[in-house]
Amino acid sequence: MSDSKWERLIDCLTDTFPDGIHVTYKLIHNETIYWTAFVTSDFKPFFEEPTLYKEVEWIEFPHKYEDYVDVNNHKAGKRLYDQDVCAIEREIQRIGSFELQHLPTGLRLHAYK
Repeated sequence: MSDSKWERLIDCLTDTFPDGIHVTYKLIHNETIYWTAFVTSDFKPFFEEPTLYKEVEWIEFPHKYEDYVDVNNHKAGKRLYDQDVCAIEREIQRIGSFELQHLPTGLRLHAYK
C-alpha cells in the first residue's frame, strides 16, 4: 500500500473517530504482533517508531481491546473496551478500495497478501 493511501486512511479514520482507533499490526519482516492507537494524524509514520508504511503487512481493528482506565493514572489499571468495527469498516469502504478480512477478533486490512 502506498504512503499516500496510508495517510488518507489514517487521516479519515482519526477525523471520524476522534477518541481514537485501536489496532494490532504485523510487520512483514517478523512474527511479532504490535498494538497501538491512532489518535491523531499530525505526525508520521503513525505506527510505533521506526516503522515505515512499507513494512506493515496488515492492521487489525479488534472488536475488543484492553487499555488504561485513565491514561494519566496507570495505577488505576486497565479495562476491556468495545470498538465499533462495523462503523470503522463503513468508513474504510467510503475512503477507497482495501483488502479486508473479517475475523472472529475483528476486521483485518491487508497491505500485502
